[in-house]
Amino acid sequence: MSEYSELIKNFGRIRDYMREFFVFGFKTRNDYNRKSKRTYDNERRRIENYLGDLIKWEYGEGGKKIFISVDSSKISANPFYKAYKSKSLTDNDIVLHFYILDILSGCDNLSLDEITYKINDKADTLFEPQTVRNKLKEYTEYGIISTKKDKKSYLYSLNKCYFEDFAFPKDALIFFSETAPFGVIGSYINDRINNKNNKFRFKHNFIVNTLEDNVLLDVISAIKEHKRIMIENLSARENVLSNFDILPLMIYVSVQTGRRYVIAQGRKCRFSVYRLDYIKNVKILEKDDNFETLQTSLKECFETSFATALVHDGRPEHFEMTLFINEEKEDFIFQRLEREGRGGTVKKLRRNIYKYSNDVYDTNELSPWIKTFIGRIVKIGGDNQTVIARFYKDIKKMAKMYDLNTFCKTAEKTEENDGDE
Repeated sequence: MSEYSELIKNFGRIRDYMREFFVFGFKTRNDYNRKSKRTYDNERRRIENYLGDLIKWEYGEGGKKIFISVDSSKISANPFYKAYKSKSLTDNDIVLHFYILDILSGCDNLSLDEITYKINDKADTLFEPQTVRNKLKEYTEYGIISTKKDKKSYLYSLNKCYFEDFAFPKDALIFFSETAPFGVIGSYINDRINNKNNKFRFKHNFIVNTLEDNVLLDVISAIKEHKRIMIENLSARENVLSNFDILPLMIYVSVQTGRRYVIAQGRKCRFSVYRLDYIKNVKILEKDDNFETLQTSLKECFETSFATALVHDGRPEHFEMTLFINEEKEDFIFQRLEREGRGGTVKKLRRNIYKYSNDVYDTNELSPWIKTFIGRIVKIGGDNQTVIARFYKDIKKMAKMYDLNTFCKTAEKTEENDGDE
């Protein structure tokens, strides 16, 4: 039986559990059937060690339900960064780490044989040159060590570039670490210089996004190099993992939900959208020479896209929504229409009555946004009568649930007169 360890070997697994506890939560031990009960127990214990008082539970039907409870406006630092700061290391990893840094701190331009000789002269374990070479290669990729070629061999030196030399503004560093993608980098630097957040709090802070930053980094790297990628994507509805060969073109971020997407072109001609938090693994493939042409075509799609429906050749659908807005007291509604309307226009019909209009590729994408104006909507209309009819049907169904007979009659009358101004 393997012994429990707080250190992480598989970040993808801990990422899935942390997201489950934070986003969905309220699940019992028996609700997790992807892995064994022992695996669940180990991951739960790790999360409890990382997040401490943020772990909550309650007893209900089925047993003890674990969840993560976080008020982002009351925390000074993203707690999920702790998962990145715990890594499984072997004894040899630790020994080589300190010996290599110690040896190179006093000497520059050492060859592999010289470094191996010095390590074996100090260490109790005899290390093979290939083992040392692998560690030097790893640290070169991290930027800890710099290399230069001398004839047929490489010479290694400790990289003398330290982030303290850049004199980062401390407040800017804290702000970056809590708001930007890859903010964990700022968190590492803050730890190094003991920089604490005593100024900033964020009301709408999508802290869980950091768990997918490792996926985002690979996708951005592929976009920069115009390369295709192979992704392992989880279907939320069917709970099935599938592999897709795609060309990533753009990262898309929802300002309403904080969710991040990669917009890509598959082997077929159409564009597709994949949620980053559903992508488990990314493998970078060959370069695609069609990247710039496809990216230009994608940007043209945004002219008639309200959300993620991106088909360039489709005919736009006209949509209209008439609203009652108190002109004297509800200026914030006008601000919402301007901020969230995504290219739509607002026209005054008469006192306190305004019409929002837009031409979009898929009217159905507006449905969740439209419903946030319930109570102000006088009527809606447009080319897509299926979506319009569904909206009125949902309103009448909701009204009947609350036994609002008067409201139901009003909705029916409004629908009948939908063609009138």
